[in-house]
Amino acid sequence: MRLFRMIISIFVMLIAGLIGFFVGIRIDEAMGGAILFSLIAGIACVIYTIENQEK
Repeated sequence: MRLFRMIISIFVMLIAGLIGFFVGIRIDEAMGGAILFSLIAGIACVIYTIENQEK
């Protein structure tokens, strides 16, 4: 289950990065948008994992 969560988290960050890249193109800051969206998704995944740890 841990491996599955890790893979899903990475997948979510990649998708967020792609979305951020295309959003960033609209404001002439493509790489900044990709980094920002990936960072936000990564922090959300970390918080979700911490709150839902199996004991």
